[in-house]
Amino acid sequence: MLTLSDQALAYVREKNQPIYLEMSPTIKECCFTLKESPGVHFGEPKNKAGYHVRLIDGATVYTPDDLPDIPLTISVRNFFGFKSLCVVGWRLS
Repeated sequence: MLTLSDQALAYVREKNQPIYLEMSPTIKECCFTLKESPGVHFGEPKNKAGYHVRLIDGATVYTPDDLPDIPLTISVRNFFGFKSLCVVGWRLS
């Protein structure tokens, strides 16, 4: 289940654009497999095949088909005054 924090929802409404999640590549080594948290970007994905369009609290969100069905929240990260969106609740797998 994917949700947006109040701050993220306000930021998305301020930008007045859809957002999409981009899955990171899977890293496979001899003794482990690692998949990092998806990136969150404004706009639409370049290739919409493999994405679902969802309306979450009035915000248009493109989610990849292979997004795990676990509780995740899109939140706002502020780094030296620069805002960006991030996924909270991801566990390295």
